[in-house]
Amino acid sequence: MLDVVCFGEILWDLFEIGGRKREPIARTFRRELGGAPANVATGLARLGVKAAVVGGVGRDRFGAALIAHLRGDGVDVRFVQRLPNRTGLAFVLRDSRGEPDFVFYRHQSADLAIAAEHVTSPMGRARWALVGTSTSMTPQLARATDRFLEVALAAGAHIFVDLNVRPHLWADRESMRHAIAGLVGRAAIVKASIADLHALGERGTGLRWLERNAPGATWLITRGADRASAIGPHGEVDVPAMRARCVDATGAGDAFIAGTLATLAATRFTPRSAEWTNPRLWSSALRIGHLMGKKAISRPGAVAGLVGLGRARAAIESVRRGIA
Repeated sequence: MLDVVCFGEILWDLFEIGGRKREPIARTFRRELGGAPANVATGLARLGVKAAVVGGVGRDRFGAALIAHLRGDGVDVRFVQRLPNRTGLAFVLRDSRGEPDFVFYRHQSADLAIAAEHVTSPMGRARWALVGTSTSMTPQLARATDRFLEVALAAGAHIFVDLNVRPHLWADRESMRHAIAGLVGRAAIVKASIADLHALGERGTGLRWLERNAPGATWLITRGADRASAIGPHGEVDVPAMRARCVDATGAGDAFIAGTLATLAATRFTPRSAEWTNPRLWSSALRIGHLMGKKAISRPGAVAGLVGLGRARAAIESVRRGIA
C-alpha cells in the first residue's frame, strides 16, 4: 500500500532567469517541476515516503519529461494520465523578495482535463490522500475530485486538504467558498495559510471559517516567516519558522506539507491513534515542515532546493522511533 497519493495538477513552471534591467521580461527561462500535488509528492518521495501522483499530462515531449522527472525522484507515476491535451505551463516572475507572480498557459491543458472516468479504485489505496482546492474550480474537475475522494475514503485513506486558495481561477467567489467548504468537511487535516483564509473573506486569524467548515479536522496554519500552528485534539502547538533568505517562495507551502505529512506517514499514526493527541508529535512535524520549507525557498523552483535532506530524514526517523 502507498503511504500518500496526491491528486491534482502536474505542469512545468518556467522561471525567468537573468535579463537586462531595461527589459520588462527576461529572454531566458528555466523549466522546473510545478503543480502543488506534484511538488508535494516529490518532496515526500525524497524523504523516503511511498508517494504517488494522480493527474494529467499531454502526449507531448513536455508530458513525457514530467513523467521522467517524477519517476527519477521515486514518485509512483502509474496513475498519471497521458491525454491528448497539451501539457500545462506556468511562467513565474519573482519580485525582489522572491514572491512569485504566475502567468498560466493552461487553457484546456491536460492538468485541467482530468475527469471522473479517469479515476479508478486503485488510486485511492493509500494511508493518506492529498487534494488541493484548485481541483474543484470547474464542474469536470470537481466531479473528478469527488470521485477520487470517494475511492480514497472507501479504501480507508485519511484526507489531507491543502487550502491553496486562488480566487482569480474561479468563476466567482461564492461558488469558490461553497466548493472549498464541501472539500474541507471531509478532511482529517487541513493546511492553510493566513492569506488563504483571508482570500475566503475571513478577517483576523480566519479560524472561524475552519471552525464552521472543518470542525473535526486538525488544522495546520502557516504565517509566512513568523510561525506555524497545529490545532486539533492535542490543543494548539506553535513552532517558529526558521530564518532563511528567500530566493523563491514558490514551493514553500508544498515543501512544508511534505515535511509534516512525511512525519505522520513514517509514524503510521492516524486520527484514530492515541498518539494523535500527543503535542510532541505535532511539534516535531511542524519543525520538519519548517526545515523543508527553508530548503525550498533557497533556490528557484518548487523542488530544486529539496536536496541534502539527511537532517530532515534523521528527524523523521527520530520521531518514528519515539525519541523526539
